[in-house]
Amino acid sequence: MRKTTLRKTTILLGSAFTLAGPALAGAPLVTETADSLERGGCELEAAVARERSSGLPTLRSSTAILGCGVGAESQAALIHTQARFDGSREQALRLAAKTTFVAPQPGGAGWGLAYAVETVKAPGSGWRSETVDVLGLYTRELSPGLLVHANLGHSHSRSRSARQGSTLWSLGVEHIDTVTLAADIFGDDRSRPGVSAGVGFGIGGGFSVNATLAWRFEEPRVRSLNLGAKLEF
Repeated sequence: MRKTTLRKTTILLGSAFTLAGPALAGAPLVTETADSLERGGCELEAAVARERSSGLPTLRSSTAILGCGVGAESQAALIHTQARFDGSREQALRLAAKTTFVAPQPGGAGWGLAYAVETVKAPGSGWRSETVDVLGLYTRELSPGLLVHANLGHSHSRSRSARQGSTLWSLGVEHIDTVTLAADIFGDDRSRPGVSAGVGFGIGGGFSVNATLAWRFEEPRVRSLNLGAKLEF
């Protein structure tokens, strides 16, 4: 079973497009998996994204993630994202963790819990506490190399201007071989769902690259291209 780091929800500066969940999954997946990094195992990941919406300026973002296994079937990650939109820049720091309660096994299922807190620095203001997220995780092997993943959880905004909560959900399928293929559908209870499709390649020495295309069917509709690279050590 492949070990993954955590997935970061993209900052959007008023754009409607967000990926479900509290961290950054093992790209090219959007849905978080139920397995965790082994103690002492780490991943360093970098990604750049470009998001476009009809009638709005293009949003560009970059994300850096350092995630490590910390024991007790758990892992933690520190995530920094910087986004530029219509001449403005916003940053976010996210501390995310994941615990596996039942490890996925060949031919079987596993489940766990992911949780994260995020602070955001908007133009002209200091850092502020923004969101707290909790997700239930489920992974099952359907056949050798073919996995299905499901997430269901809650995101609570702590912003003084808009204190609210929303339900997050996602469902993903991936096929792991020399080339990894993934597809997801994801959303929340406040907007229309989105879909994604991605591909990943292992280059050797623990290094891999990936690409993901995603669409969200809000109005205006938003489409995103994400390119990433990961080093496992």
